Amino acid sequence: MDLFLANVITVFFFVSAYLLVKKYRLIRQRNSYLSAFSVAAGLAVGFLLLSFCFALLLGVSLPDIYVKTFACKAIFVWLILAINWLWQTVKQQSDRNYA
Repeated sequence: MDLFLANVITVFFFVSAYLLVKKYRLIRQRNSYLSAFSVAAGLAVGFLLLSFCFALLLGVSLPDIYVKTFACKAIFVWLILAINWLWQTVKQQSDRNYA
């Protein structure tokens, strides 16, 4: 049961972060590719730091299985989100240049 709850917490954390970025439209057309990449990189680094702090909070309040599950999955999900955000910035900048 702990493993299931650890997975639920992990999924909730990453889905809520993705939906917040989408809700506030942080990935949108910028003036240049450099500013678009800096926003995507800033989101990726900020999300990495937020994940680290969340893992520390889990370590203090819950058993080790929660932290280990979150840490193992956070590496891969963070990488997928970072690639997705970079791809969205490139795609939106390309659309602006051809429109």
